[in-house]
Amino acid sequence: MHARNEVGPSDSDELHKLSRHLWAFLEGTTDCVVFLDRQWRFTFLNNRAASELRGGFDLIGKNLWEALPEVVDSPFWEHCQRAVTERTTEFFEIYYAPLSTRYEVHAVPVEDGLTIFFRNFNERFAAAEAIRERERHLATVFGQTMVGIIHRDMNDRVLMVNQRFCDLVGRTREELDGLPIGSSIHPDDAVWNIPLFRENAAKGEPFQVEKRYVRPDGSVIWCAVNVSFVRDEAGTVVSMVTVAEDINDRKVAEAKVRESERQLATLIDNLPGLVYRCEVAPPWRFSIMSVGAEPTTGYQATDFTERGLRWMDIVHPDDLDNLEKAVADAVEQQRPFAETYRIVTRSGDIRWVMERGQCVYSSSGTPRFLEGTVNDVTNQRHAEERLRWVAHHDSLTLVPNRVLFLERLEQIITRSRNSGQKVGLLLLDLDHLKEVNDSLGHDGGDALLRTVAERLSGSIRSIDTIARNGGDEFGIILPDLADASDIETIIRPILDRLHQPFSFGGRVIDCRASIGATLWPDHAQDVDDLLKQADLALYSAKAAGRGKLMVFEPSMRAKAQHRVRMRSDAREAVDASRIEPFYQPKVRLGSGKLAGFEALLRWRNPRGGLEPPGAIEAAFDDPHLAVEIGQQMQELVFRDMRQWLDAGLEIGHVAINAAAAEFRGNDFAEQLLERLRAADIPTRHLILEVTETVFLGRGAEHVERALRTLDAEGVRIALDDFGTGYASLSHLKQFPVAIMKIDRSFVRDLASNPDDTAILQAILQLGRSLGITTIAEGIETDIQADYLRMQGCDLGQGYLFGEAAPKDRIPAIVSSWTARHRRGPGEPFTLPPPR
Repeated sequence: MHARNEVGPSDSDELHKLSRHLWAFLEGTTDCVVFLDRQWRFTFLNNRAASELRGGFDLIGKNLWEALPEVVDSPFWEHCQRAVTERTTEFFEIYYAPLSTRYEVHAVPVEDGLTIFFRNFNERFAAAEAIRERERHLATVFGQTMVGIIHRDMNDRVLMVNQRFCDLVGRTREELDGLPIGSSIHPDDAVWNIPLFRENAAKGEPFQVEKRYVRPDGSVIWCAVNVSFVRDEAGTVVSMVTVAEDINDRKVAEAKVRESERQLATLIDNLPGLVYRCEVAPPWRFSIMSVGAEPTTGYQATDFTERGLRWMDIVHPDDLDNLEKAVADAVEQQRPFAETYRIVTRSGDIRWVMERGQCVYSSSGTPRFLEGTVNDVTNQRHAEERLRWVAHHDSLTLVPNRVLFLERLEQIITRSRNSGQKVGLLLLDLDHLKEVNDSLGHDGGDALLRTVAERLSGSIRSIDTIARNGGDEFGIILPDLADASDIETIIRPILDRLHQPFSFGGRVIDCRASIGATLWPDHAQDVDDLLKQADLALYSAKAAGRGKLMVFEPSMRAKAQHRVRMRSDAREAVDASRIEPFYQPKVRLGSGKLAGFEALLRWRNPRGGLEPPGAIEAAFDDPHLAVEIGQQMQELVFRDMRQWLDAGLEIGHVAINAAAAEFRGNDFAEQLLERLRAADIPTRHLILEVTETVFLGRGAEHVERALRTLDAEGVRIALDDFGTGYASLSHLKQFPVAIMKIDRSFVRDLASNPDDTAILQAILQLGRSLGITTIAEGIETDIQADYLRMQGCDLGQGYLFGEAAPKDRIPAIVSSWTARHRRGPGEPFTLPPPR
């Protein structure tokens, strides 16, 4: 094909191969067409190519780089080479500078070379450039708006976009051009947005949505998007206009509000009990009720908020008036309220609840609604009632204990002052409890005590009171007597029944008792003296051979003399410095580590024998002697503690006991603290143990001040013998008690007595609720220790961990308290060997 194209197809064999139609196309097209052979020589140019290319038909036979050297280093040459080497059609645009012309080029490889088509698109480019210029002007205007605008055709090519839209989606115009419409949409929104777009695009109907765009850096922005469609003259949708407004701040704020509401709802629904909002006045219709309504009332929350159930419909009728008054008073006085009352649940059960609430007022002070919480306190109420009962009753015999006994005695005497009637007081001591315990064990002794309580309770009059005052002693109050002879008239039938033997464990037990009686006001004017007289009469009954009833007579002084001897022994022991503290270990049940010691009083008799404190028991009734014993104990204990601390011993704390008499002065706390300072002992090493007798006797008015003074200085207060019937919940509230010591009687039978177990669990729960440390006394077995540890008891004390030891043994005990005590669950406690 080296001929010029004015030569007809008949002049060449090669041209004969072209059909007339192909020839007509090549000559008639406005495109430039050239053929190059494998040596890059021109073999054909159509008329259009000859007229536009420099050299025209003279290019035939010349190499491309010889004929047109300016194209060798241009993209034209690169595309042509790629078409030949890779055997692929190349489409590209070039600007041919010699002709100031822009061409669209197709380079098509053929078997014997390369066919190249050139199309001049100067005019089209100019028109497109004009359009783009107008779009730039329009974009400049649109760029000043606060919303993002993009105009695309239906093939996703960008016709116009403002900078605001580019900023919103984080892409340039070039990046947006041809980018599918769904590529920038958040995947969670694309699943519904793209079908919606297609549906509306097919109908050409505008629509509005709120959706998220995902930027290339992964950040997300919320936009309110309006999409409209542009139609051509035929009504066909040809493009679309998208207007996007940044609503990210609003959406973030809404999300925060929703999250806050969700968290609040979660918190409300997970609070114990129920949370509510309701009308200010009965019948208290609800607008808000948490899901806690169902476990509390048996009704669903929607029963109250949607089905018209009113709160007053479930309040116990006997408690409704009190509740209405409490709420009304709180609303009127603009203060919160707290009320405990009963409700009737859906199943008909009676439950105790505690409601705490307050009224919300408008800015003008008008009550708007009530809001608050209602918690089921039935178990707590029962536990409190149980503890109150325990505080006033003996857990073994179920009769009143000494506390309740003394309260009733005071009440009856006060009432009798006005009526002129006399009151009999009897103290009853079992004659053979010790022998029964020794021969049959504590089970036999307990059976004896229960039998006595049952027989006495079944024999006395309805107006009489029977109580177990502790140990083997019972008390009986007989009101409305005429004279002392009435005592014997009433008590004889009781004794006859009481003294009947009973069987236990195949043994017959003799149920006999000694009784001391006295008469108010014949023998004494106040309760203390009356008790002393009855005690003297009881001592006389025992001295007379037991099983006797003795009414007080002034000659009954033998027991009193004995008590005088005890006080005399105590005085000699104090004066001769024969008081000695012994120390019993306390252990942390969770780890087995040594927590400290309790200092226990011992004293030497003149012969050098070691005596327990019970041998001088009467001394503690003497206020002066009791104070001296306490002071001497303090000085000795503090001296020992100072020596141990100087030696670097980790003694933890040492607990000392204080008798009621020590508080009768008003300077107990100050003197104790002064002794601590003199010994240079930090207060954290000291615990003061008291029984509740200090709260009940004379001088009780000084107790609270003294205990609070000590507590403020860092001395912890322990309430001893808790749970034996002397403890009162009011004392835990009134006084700064940091530690409760659970009496050994509950520990002893915890494996066999479910009542003891229940009371023990209630006491431990009470301690946890009040943040009070618990110590169990009398631990003798690993089973007891493990059970107490699992129930959350903090400390333990008893023979399992060690008996009370003299001061000389304490360093050895501390140093030998090894890792054997850091035990795991189920591992036995091991004691340090004696040295």
